[in-house]
Amino acid sequence: MAMKRPLVLIGGLAARDRARVKAFALRLNAPVYAEPLSGLREDRELPLITSGERMLARGNFDGVVRVGNVPTLRFWRDLESNDLPVVHYSALPFTGLTRGELRPLDALPERRPMRRDEAFFARDREYAERFAKILDEEPHSELAMFRALSLELRVETRVYLGNSLPIREWDLAATRAPRGFTYEANRGANGIDGQLSTFFGWCEPSRDNVCIVGDLTAIYDLNAPWIVPQLGHRRFRIIIINNRGGRIFSRVGSLRALDPKLRERLIENVHEVHFQRWARMWDIDVTELLPDEESSKRAWQKYDELWA
Repeated sequence: MAMKRPLVLIGGLAARDRARVKAFALRLNAPVYAEPLSGLREDRELPLITSGERMLARGNFDGVVRVGNVPTLRFWRDLESNDLPVVHYSALPFTGLTRGELRPLDALPERRPMRRDEAFFARDREYAERFAKILDEEPHSELAMFRALSLELRVETRVYLGNSLPIREWDLAATRAPRGFTYEANRGANGIDGQLSTFFGWCEPSRDNVCIVGDLTAIYDLNAPWIVPQLGHRRFRIIIINNRGGRIFSRVGSLRALDPKLRERLIENVHEVHFQRWARMWDIDVTELLPDEESSKRAWQKYDELWA
């Protein structure tokens, strides 16, 4: 690994692999971006980037060391359009990118520690503080609700994130305090299908289990609670972020040129569905969070301006 200023990008990891990956990252001492499914996002011993993935464009990195599963970050997809060197250490048999050598996790190298760029981390802390202030200013926004939810959940809760937008918004806005959360998620080309069913199968009776999904994701799997009587426990809670449609598409640059009403009808599938009666039908614990649309727009606008 000839990189002198690498970024360590850590995707999902099996629990058995986290200690070795953490030891590697500590030895290397390079900036680390750890996604929730890595199990290392809240590890305060690591040199973590905490202000969000947009900080990655300000790192002057000369390469990327990707460890674990394929990341969800936009930064990862953008690597397809530049020539930044990438090396992959993963248990998966594919890279998830069109270039870069794939190596097993067992091959994580021994290296002399990098000199930490203190100015970079100072800027990262500054952006994190400014982003926190945005959430303080917009407490009814969707992003602020994710932060509040992450602070409200009990320590050591098992958190299931599904699908794309909850994964990304939790990663961006949830607390980074080490609260002992265990994460799981299900995503992919058909990631909206079967999310609640997957969550019920993942539940563990000895701990609190919380599922965080969007409204369309919940609608796609409304029959999933049929299995509840067979679970043998009630240590689960479903939290639905009801923003009245597939709002992730409102953040896609190529779609913003469309007439907003056309986009809402054909792509975002805007609706007026609520879930209280569905919860009563199955006798399950469902919390429906209703972000304020205008506050959410302002929060995202301020976030974009922060990085402009």
